Amino acid sequence: MTRATTFKPDDHRNFNRDGQQFNVGETFAGLEFATGVDLAQEIAALVPAGMSMPQMALRWILDHDAVSVIIPGASSPAQVLSNAGASALPPLPAELHQKLATLYHDKIHAAIRGPY
Repeated sequence: MTRATTFKPDDHRNFNRDGQQFNVGETFAGLEFATGVDLAQEIAALVPAGMSMPQMALRWILDHDAVSVIIPGASSPAQVLSNAGASALPPLPAELHQKLATLYHDKIHAAIRGPY
């Protein structure tokens, strides 16, 4: 997605951007769309070579001991295979986990809207 991305009229990402219909946290995880796009670009710059951003996200989740399973969505067989492949990737480096934690603390947390 880019700042110019548009959604169909019946897509909640179009009609609930600011919580007009239900909890704003249900749309873009509570982030304002442009802010979310900008932050996603910052995160994309941290993706290790040989890994896609979705794979990094899944690997990040798997790196936490409290997680026993992930149920990601997929819209194509290739996406299913890529998602499944994340479990075979090595854990993310501690330095990357720290960079992501710092990014969340410094930029993401304060931008989340809604009762979280």
